[in-house]
Amino acid sequence: MKLRKLSLLLIFTLCLSLVPAAVFASGPAVTIDAIGEKAPGGAVVISGTSTLDEVIIKVLRPENSVLFYAIAKVSGGKFSSTFTLAASEASGTYKVVAGEANQVAAADLIVKSANTGGEDGNGNNGGNNGGPIGTITAPTPTPAAGKPVTPGKSGAEPVIADTSKNITASATAGNGQVTTTVTQDSAALADALAKAPKQDNHGAAPIIFIAFDNAAGEAVQFSLSSSVLAAAALSAPNSIISLQTNDGEYSLPLSIIDFASLEQSLGTTAANISILVKISTTAADLNAKIKQSAQAMSASQLGNAIEFTLVAAGNGKTIELNSFGSTYVERTVALTGSVDAAHASVVRYEPSTGQFSFVPAIFEKQPDGSTKVAFKRNGNSIYTVLSVTKTFNDISQHWASADIELLASKLVINGVTDNTFAPNSNITRAEFAALLVRSLGLASDASSAAFTDVKSSDWYAGAVGAAVKAKLVDGFDGNRFKPNDTITREQMAVMVTRAIAAAGITSGASTGQNEPLTKFKDQAAISSWAQAAVAEAIEANIITGLTADTFAPSEKATRAQASVMLKRLMQYVHFIN
Repeated sequence: MKLRKLSLLLIFTLCLSLVPAAVFASGPAVTIDAIGEKAPGGAVVISGTSTLDEVIIKVLRPENSVLFYAIAKVSGGKFSSTFTLAASEASGTYKVVAGEANQVAAADLIVKSANTGGEDGNGNNGGNNGGPIGTITAPTPTPAAGKPVTPGKSGAEPVIADTSKNITASATAGNGQVTTTVTQDSAALADALAKAPKQDNHGAAPIIFIAFDNAAGEAVQFSLSSSVLAAAALSAPNSIISLQTNDGEYSLPLSIIDFASLEQSLGTTAANISILVKISTTAADLNAKIKQSAQAMSASQLGNAIEFTLVAAGNGKTIELNSFGSTYVERTVALTGSVDAAHASVVRYEPSTGQFSFVPAIFEKQPDGSTKVAFKRNGNSIYTVLSVTKTFNDISQHWASADIELLASKLVINGVTDNTFAPNSNITRAEFAALLVRSLGLASDASSAAFTDVKSSDWYAGAVGAAVKAKLVDGFDGNRFKPNDTITREQMAVMVTRAIAAAGITSGASTGQNEPLTKFKDQAAISSWAQAAVAEAIEANIITGLTADTFAPSEKATRAQASVMLKRLMQYVHFIN
């Protein structure tokens, strides 16, 4: 009768359909191998078969609290995940559920206390004989010396969350990579989130710090209670959770999570939802491909590639969160030795194409000789650091050569050929839109380029669409973009100031005041719709006059001028050194 009640409670809590064994007999999507009896402190292997790409595994205690949670990849039709019972784990019948949505299987895990005399029935002393490979109670981890623990340029002192009651569990994927899930104690998390906003953060966002001391090659997945985060977001929505491993740090702003939407999409309440942040260096085979792609463009890879993912899990479902709008989420890694910031760039790697794209980043030498790399983007992906040196045959004596080489080495600008840049040629609206999109680290989005004169097959369609989505550009009458028209200096000023806003920067310029324009004799020639933007760009020192007293708003901009303006913009919003 107790088992019957437990099953009904499990169904209610997880909103999962435990399909009868008779149904599975005809070809189950998930099966779980027999587990057998285990003693506290013993290792538990949950394995089975599945036709899915991955399975969610949950182990619930007799009173229905979650003991273990993991997402296991299916390889060759099989999955496996291992954890270790704490020595203090109570005896009883535990429920194991594996699968997704209504394609699940269930099994019992029987935990029996050690025999009198301290043995587990097999002649072994009770306790964790296999080492800390699964569910353990760990001491509060201390970040390694010299590693960054706060988002760059933050004046806030992080509140360190108590991790003494955290639960960790490890799972091994088919490729041999170990992922350790660190479940942060909810009470300790709530306490840290309550303390952080009340202290003096010197005008910066409150920061809560959680660290885990992982082994080399070990991926770490932090599991945070959605209900705790949602409650904190109501009173301090600008709070940041700084999650750190020995491979990298991820600054999670609570503001990027739509908790109400997650409840609706997952079909359950926040109390049953976990926010999972995974930090993982890439597997050796993928990193080899990345290195090969870098070598093909005469670049060298600095350090190993790293991947960050943000997932909401609940009710047997998962949702990847990968679009943060205008919020740039910061990550930090450390490189051994000094790095030349003029040639080093953080790039996003696209596995399907093998292509790299620029990611905003600041390189900072540390007292111990290492280099702190703080980079940010409004989405998650695979990232690595490249060292690139690029120049063109026709710019060696040009006044803008240094800025052109800098942005070319950072994969922001391209030449008209591999060896020529044509610095004095005029630049088109489509070309400048593409430059802005690359400089902001935005992903292409051809679907948003809904202009009558922009076809999906045009090389600039993705860039124009991304520029529209980020509110960098407008069209003309008749829903036209005029992509091949050369851009004017005042048009460029408008797009540049919009890029400042898209980067999340509040301009220090006196918006709405045109005082900076009074020094120009041709002030009246500046279009009314562009005057505020030109004034802002002038005051930010991104755009200057053609001479000391002329702005020339209708003058066509050259590729060299655009490169210089772009470099100044990127430095102004702290996207490059």
